[in-house]
Amino acid sequence: MSGSVIIAAISSDIGVRLAQLYRAQGCDVIGTYRSSENLSELQADAGIHLVHCDLTDASSVRSAAVEIAALGKPWERLISAAGQLSPIGDFFGRDFEDWAASLSLNSVAQMRLLHALYPLRAHDSTAKVAFLVGGGINGPFRNYSAYCLGKVMLVKLCELLDDEYQDVHAIAVGTGWVNTKIHRQTVDAGDDAGVNLRRTLEFLDSGAQGTSYEDIFGCIEWAFEAGRAATGGRNFSVVHDAWRDGGAALTERLAADPNICKLRRHGN
Repeated sequence: MSGSVIIAAISSDIGVRLAQLYRAQGCDVIGTYRSSENLSELQADAGIHLVHCDLTDASSVRSAAVEIAALGKPWERLISAAGQLSPIGDFFGRDFEDWAASLSLNSVAQMRLLHALYPLRAHDSTAKVAFLVGGGINGPFRNYSAYCLGKVMLVKLCELLDDEYQDVHAIAVGTGWVNTKIHRQTVDAGDDAGVNLRRTLEFLDSGAQGTSYEDIFGCIEWAFEAGRAATGGRNFSVVHDAWRDGGAALTERLAADPNICKLRRHGN
C-alpha cells in the first residue's frame, strides 16, 4: 500500500489509530483536526502532516484545503472519522440551533471537506472515500436524531457519488461499539440519553474495547480492495458483515443484488 491518506478528525480515538495503521502500511497521512487533544503521539511522526480544520467553519475548510494543496501530496484515500452525538434527547426538547449544528457536523460539514479536497486527489487512480457512520441506519436511534440523520445522509451521499463519478469509490462503514471518548457525550447527557445511557455505562464499565481498530481498518481496506463495482456506494457493518477472510460470499451477494447494503424501501 502506498500513496497519501487524508483522515478527517484525526484527533478522534479512531482517527489516531487509523493514522498509525496506515503509517504501518507505508502511507503518508494528512490529518485534519479541530482539537489538539490526542495529537501528541502523532506529532513525532514526520510522515503525518497535521492540518487545523474546523469542519463547522467553511472558511477553515477552505484554508485547510489550501494548506493540503501546498503539501504536494495528492491523496488516494480519504477517511472521515468526524462525528458528534450531542445534543442528545428528544427532538422537540432540544435547542434547534444546537440540533442543526450537530446535523451539519455529522453530514454537510464532511461533505464540504470532501468537495474541497476532490481536486487534490491523485488523478491516476480511483479516489477511495470512507465515511464512518453509526446507529440508526436500520431503525430509530431514540434521542440521537441529529447524529442519526447526519449519518444517514452520508450513506446516501456514497450512493449518489457512486452513480455520478466513475473515479470515486465511496463507502460508508458502521463501526459498532468502540470504546472511545465520544461516549462521554452520552454520559454527560444523563437521563436525556434514555435507554442508551444504561447500555453505554455498562459498556464502559466492562472495560471492553468493543470493535477493534484493526477490524475497522480491515473492513475499510477489504471494501476498497474488493473494487468499486462490488462495494461502491454501499454501507457496511464491521461487526455484522462477512468481509473477513476475503469476503468472497459477501462479494458474490453484492454483485448479484444492487440493492443490498444501501438505503432502500425495495422489497417492502
